[in-house]
This record gives sequence, structure tokens and C-alpha cells, in this order.
Amino acid sequence: MLQRIQTIFLFLALVSGIVIFLFPIATFYSDVSFFKFYLCTVRDYAPDPFNEMSTASQQANWLYPLSLSILQLIIVLLALVTIFKFKKRLLQIRLNYLNIFLTVLLVGGIFYFSTMLEETFETTAQYGIGGVFPLVSIILFFLANNYIKKDERLIRSTYRLR
Repeated sequence: MLQRIQTIFLFLALVSGIVIFLFPIATFYSDVSFFKFYLCTVRDYAPDPFNEMSTASQQANWLYPLSLSILQLIIVLLALVTIFKFKKRLLQIRLNYLNIFLTVLLVGGIFYFSTMLEETFETTAQYGIGGVFPLVSIILFFLANNYIKKDERLIRSTYRLR
């Protein structure tokens, strides 16, 4: 039953989990540097007339957020598995709760790394659209859980009528 509304919510959560890799999460401006924090990397966009790495970009390399991208990949794969577990509704609910927990960990990790980058570059972060996608995913997982529970109650009520 892939045509159910909760499958649409899970698919949208899957798409938002993939799209987060494309947009910057935060941007850091200062007098000498201009960095964008993506889920996979921190990119230096400052013009470099001598074609050398700046000291700020060398400091940013140790903050490579590989753990965040691996966590997001796990979330995306778990959402894909959850879509195809439509016959086992209780397992679907548990997997959605696990996905919500992992997404909250991802949001915490994003804010941790952006705070570390703020301290490293001595600037403030301007959060972009990439930081919104995990929050949208959490909402979509909750909506999917509500509709899965609604289906489960409907199925259980039909068992009582027999």
C-alpha cells in the first residue's frame, strides 16, 4: 500500500534528507574570510590572490563534519527502508521514532559544529536554508507516525467487529 498518505510524508522526508546535502547550512563572514558550512564540508569562498590556503581554512579542515554526513545518510536509508515496511505498521512506527531521534542528534551536531566554527573564525553564523530541512523532516516523521497509528487503530477496530 504505497499510496497511503504516510508514505507521501516519508517520501518527502526522504527528499528533504537528500536535498540537505545541496544547500549550505550556515555562512560565516569576516573581514578576511568567507566560509560556507555544508553538511559534508566547510568551503572557503574568500578570494585568495596568492593561491594559498588561508590560516582560517587550515583551521577549518580539522572540523570536517564527516560524522554529520554519515548520520544523515543513515537517516535517509532508514527512511527508505521505512517506506517499504508498510505491512508491518508497528515496526514502521518504531523506525520513525528512531529517525526522529537521529534527526534531533543531527540538528544538535549541526549547531555544535557551527558554534565551533563561530569560535574558530570569530564571527557569527548566518543560518541558511540547509538548516531548515532537518526540522521539516522531524515534522514529516511525526505526521507519518500519526497516520500510521490511525491505520493501526482502524485495523484493530475491524478485528473487534468479527
